Amino acid sequence: MGPMNHMGVLLPTRGVLVYAKGGRPRVELNWQMAETAERIGYDSVWVGDSITSKPRLEPLAVMAALAVRTHRVKIGTAVMLNALRHPVHLAHSIATIDNISNGRVVLGLGAGRGNNQMFLDEHAVVGVPIAERAGRMEESIDILRKLWTEDDVSSPEGFYPLSGVSLEPKPVQQPVPIWLSSNWVRRGLRRVAAQGDGWITNVPSTEMFTKCWEKIEDKAKELDRDVSGMPRALYISVNLNDEDEALSEGDLFMRAYYSTPYEVISKQLLCVFGPAQKCIDAINRYKDAGADYFIVRFASPNQMEQLEKFTELVVPSLD
Repeated sequence: MGPMNHMGVLLPTRGVLVYAKGGRPRVELNWQMAETAERIGYDSVWVGDSITSKPRLEPLAVMAALAVRTHRVKIGTAVMLNALRHPVHLAHSIATIDNISNGRVVLGLGAGRGNNQMFLDEHAVVGVPIAERAGRMEESIDILRKLWTEDDVSSPEGFYPLSGVSLEPKPVQQPVPIWLSSNWVRRGLRRVAAQGDGWITNVPSTEMFTKCWEKIEDKAKELDRDVSGMPRALYISVNLNDEDEALSEGDLFMRAYYSTPYEVISKQLLCVFGPAQKCIDAINRYKDAGADYFIVRFASPNQMEQLEKFTELVVPSLD
């Protein structure tokens, strides 16, 4: 198994809007990049999510298109804010995409952040009080799994009362894997332990990665759940230029993406901007700490060029 069997590429579903500067986005860059990633041997392609806070192409629509344009790669969300969607709609969409793709969906889910007005507004605009997002998310995960595997689903309590619901089509995969994202957040890590088929994180240090995983293991033990085989995915933002250019391009990317400069973002999530060796070292360090899957986002307007550099300069040197 080469390193590419454990590696996916984030597609620029937000980048194409950012770089369109108000013009029509180059949506086709997403297909080109996915087809290229598939051809050269990556395991998966991923799309991010937000509705109004960080404008981008709608993820489920893009996944359906990717399902038709590709044949082998897994198609994942890194990550979808599922509290923003009713689980019956989401279950229906994901089951349909799993059928279109012949069983290649990985559903990465996250609670998102509540620390910013744009996130409050985004929840309000779809009628979801942001304070309910974790509870809705957790209930939704249980409902998704029920709707995909059972007929006549009833769940009278909670945010999403259901009575005698049968949803078709059922997904091809039984089950569709649900990977849950969390950094150092107690409830998030508990959710990974209780409900996750995989863990996605972008913590900025291996020490933090190890602490988070230990917390997941402790919680899983309490719940009598075995997580030893659970994929541990690191989401990493990369810019492979020489140091100065990588930093300036990466900083511009982060400001455009998050409306926040790199210095602030880099303390919250893992960014490796600079020559290939820096990236090789970082990935190998996290591998040693137990990460066994990598989702790579290129923090650059030159997505295809970065993918090429990463494939040629970084991948061959990974353990």
